[in-house]
Amino acid sequence: MAALTPDEFEEEVRRVARALWPAAEHGGPEMIDNREVDGIFDTEEVSHLVEATMDRRVDKAHNVGPKLRDHLKRARARGDFAKSWFITFHPPTADQRKVLHSQYDRSIQILSYDQFRSKIVDAREYLSLRTRASWGSAANPKTNSPTDLIKYVPLGIGMTPGASQVGLRPDAKRSRSGRESASVSIADLASAVEVGQRVALLGDYGAGKSMTLREVHTHLASLYLRSESHRFPITLSLRRHYGQEDPAEALTRHAIHLGFASPHKLVNAWRSGYTYILLDGFDELAAPGWSGSPEAIRENRRAATVLIKEFCRETPSETGMIVAGRRFYFDSLAEMGTALFDGGQHNIASLNDFTDQQAKRFLAQFEEAGNGALPEWLPVRPLLLGHLAAEGVLQTFSGSEGLAPASGWEWLLDKISERESFIRQGVDGVAVRSVIEQLAGFARQTPQGVGPVTMRDIVDAFTVVRRQAPSDKELTLLQRLPGLGGEEDDSEKGTRQFVDVDLASAAQAAQVTRFVIDPHGSHAGFEPRKWTSSMEPLGIEVAAHQLTAYGISPGQVRTALDRAAKAECHELAADIVRVAMTLDFDLPTVNGFTTLVSSAVIPSLDLSEGSSDLSGVDFSHCLFAEILVSGEPDEHRLPHFYRSDFMSIFGRLGEADLPPGRFQDCEFADFPDAADRNAEIMDSEILPIGTRVVMILLRKLYMQRGSGRKDSALTRGMSGTDAALVAPALKLLQREGLAFETRQGKNKIWLPDRSSGPRVRNFLNSPRVGDDPLVAGSKEITSRR
Repeated sequence: MAALTPDEFEEEVRRVARALWPAAEHGGPEMIDNREVDGIFDTEEVSHLVEATMDRRVDKAHNVGPKLRDHLKRARARGDFAKSWFITFHPPTADQRKVLHSQYDRSIQILSYDQFRSKIVDAREYLSLRTRASWGSAANPKTNSPTDLIKYVPLGIGMTPGASQVGLRPDAKRSRSGRESASVSIADLASAVEVGQRVALLGDYGAGKSMTLREVHTHLASLYLRSESHRFPITLSLRRHYGQEDPAEALTRHAIHLGFASPHKLVNAWRSGYTYILLDGFDELAAPGWSGSPEAIRENRRAATVLIKEFCRETPSETGMIVAGRRFYFDSLAEMGTALFDGGQHNIASLNDFTDQQAKRFLAQFEEAGNGALPEWLPVRPLLLGHLAAEGVLQTFSGSEGLAPASGWEWLLDKISERESFIRQGVDGVAVRSVIEQLAGFARQTPQGVGPVTMRDIVDAFTVVRRQAPSDKELTLLQRLPGLGGEEDDSEKGTRQFVDVDLASAAQAAQVTRFVIDPHGSHAGFEPRKWTSSMEPLGIEVAAHQLTAYGISPGQVRTALDRAAKAECHELAADIVRVAMTLDFDLPTVNGFTTLVSSAVIPSLDLSEGSSDLSGVDFSHCLFAEILVSGEPDEHRLPHFYRSDFMSIFGRLGEADLPPGRFQDCEFADFPDAADRNAEIMDSEILPIGTRVVMILLRKLYMQRGSGRKDSALTRGMSGTDAALVAPALKLLQREGLAFETRQGKNKIWLPDRSSGPRVRNFLNSPRVGDDPLVAGSKEITSRR
C-alpha cells in the first residue's frame, strides 16, 4: 500500500466502496456539474459520493469540499438519502476535518483508509481474536497450551509445481519426482500467496505444518497491519468443519468460534477479495459412507475435502490460498491436486526435518534440554524434539539410559499415539498405539517388513484392536496414521508402507512381547508364520525393554522360545533368541537337547565376549545380514550354525578367525574388517598413537552401522598397550560432546551425537592439523602410554 500512486489509491478506495455496497458494483468516477468526482455509488436506499486523497494539505479539503456538500444538497432537495465520504490514505488532519465540517457540511464522513476499509470487516479485531485461538494441532510442549506457543525455528521448505507452472526461483533444482524444486522461506511462501498462487503445504506427522502455517499467517497479518497490503489472512483449522461444504458457512462458524461480532462481514471481505485463505488439516476431514475398495476410499476422500475445493472455486482468482496436511493422506499428488484444487494450477511446498543446526536452535528454547546433544536414532521433527526436551528426557542423555533407543522409542510411541488421539477424539492413545502395532505386525508379512499394506489391512488392524469396524470419523484417523507413506507408482493400488522404519521396528516389538508373556494364549491378528524376517535391532531392544518392565524371567523366555520353535514360527523364534541375548538371559542345552531355528532371515546378531550362553540354540539354513563378534567370546557358549549364509562378519579378519566348530557348511560373503582402515590407522607411523586410538573410536561410533557400540567392541583389534588408551580417549570424546554413555541391561553402550558428524569427518580427514581440540587432545593421550 505504501508504494501506491494517487490514481492507484483512488482505485483501491473504489474497490472498498464496491465491497461495502454490492448493489453499486458498477459505480465509479463520474462528471457532475462539470466536475469529476472519484466515485458515485448508488444503492436502492442511499447515494454515496466518495473522494479519496493521499494529500495531507488543507488545500485538498477546500478542493473537494464543494463537491461533497453539493451532493448532499441535491439529495435533500429530492427527498433522497445521500452520504458524502472523504477518505485519506493517512489519518485525516485536524485542519482537514475543521475545514470540511465548519465551511461545507457537518454530515461529511471523514475517515482514514483503514477506517473506511474496516466497514467491510474489522480486520484488526479479527486478527487480534485469531491470535487467541488454537492453530491446528500445534501446542506448546512445555505447557500443552494451544495458543501460547514456543518460538518458530525455520524449517527447510522445498517448492515444486503441482501442475504445469512457471515462475519458481532461479535456484530451482529437480526433485526426485522429476519436478523442478526450489528452496523457499516463510517470506517466499507469503509472497506466493500475495500474488494469488494456490499452495499445498505438505509434511509428515510432527513436521511442523501448523506452526509453519501460523508463521505465514503472522507474516501476512503484519503486512496488513503496517498498511503494506489491503488483504489480511483468514486461517481455519479444518478439524472444526467436519461435514461442511459451503465456504460461507465455514467462515461463519469460524467467526462465531472466535467471538467475532460480524460473521457476515468476514464472508463479505472474502468474497470481495480482501482476504487470503489458509486452511490447516485437510487430512482431518471425513465424509460418511465408504467401502473397502481403493476407488470407494478415494471417493470418500473427495467428498470429505469438497469444502476445500469449493474454497478454491469461490475465492477470487487474485487471492492466494494455502492448504496444509499430510502428504500420504492421498494416494498420489495427482489425486490431491484434483481433490483440493479442482485440477487447477498449484504449487507444492514440502517441509523437511530439522537439520542438526536447526534442531539445536530449537532445543535452545528448553532449559530441560541439557546440552542439546542429539541421539543418532532420534527423528529430528519439531513435535518429537519438543516433547523430549519439555519432559527433560534429553537432559538425561549423558550418563544414563534415558535416551537409549529402546526407552526413547517406547516413550515416543506413547507420545505420538496420544497426539493422534487428541486430534481425532473418541479413540484414546492406547488404542491408537495398538492399531499402529497391529499394522506393523501385518507389515512383517511383506518382503521388506515395512509394507506395502492396503487400506483393508489398515481397517483390519483397527477391527482387531477395537473389535468393531471403524466409523466414518475413525476412518479419517486410519488414513493419516503416523509413519505411513507411499510411492507414486503405487497410487492406483492405494497402498501404504512405513516410511519411518524405526517407528515400524519399535511398533513390531509389541506382538513379540505379548507372545513371550503368554505363549499359550490366543492373540488376535497374530500370524508369525507369515513373517518374512526377524526384527531389526531396534525392535529387539524395545521388546527387551518392555519385558524388563514386565519382570519377565529367563524360564518364561525359554518356554516361549520352545513354543515358537515347535510351532515352526522361526522368525518369531529368532526374535526371542535375540531378545534373550539383549536381556543377558542364558539359553543353554537342556538335558542335551537344543532348540532349532530354521530358515529364518535375521538382520543382525551380536556375539560378544561375556554375553549370554546360547549353546542350546542351533541355527540351520538361516540367512544373516550381519553378525558382530566382539572381544573373545567363549566358543562353548555360542550357538551352532549349520548351512547358513552370512553377508557380513564384523570384528573378525576371515573365516579362519571364527570360533572353530561352531560354523558348519556355512557361506560367508564379506569380512569388512579384513581390509578395514582401522588396521591401516594403527600401523601408521606418522600419527601419534593417541590420535590413532581416537580415530578408531570415532570410526566405530560414527562410520559403522548401528546406533551404538558396546564397551567390549571398542578395543577389538588393538594390542593391550593400545587398548589401555581407550579409556582416556573416551573421556576426551565425552568432554568434547562426541560420545555419550548409556546402558542396555548390564552392558555399557556408547552413543554418538548425530549433529557432530561433519566435525568428525573433518577430523578423520585431517587429524594432525587444525584448531579442533581433538588434534591437541589426542596427541596428549599419547604421553600416557
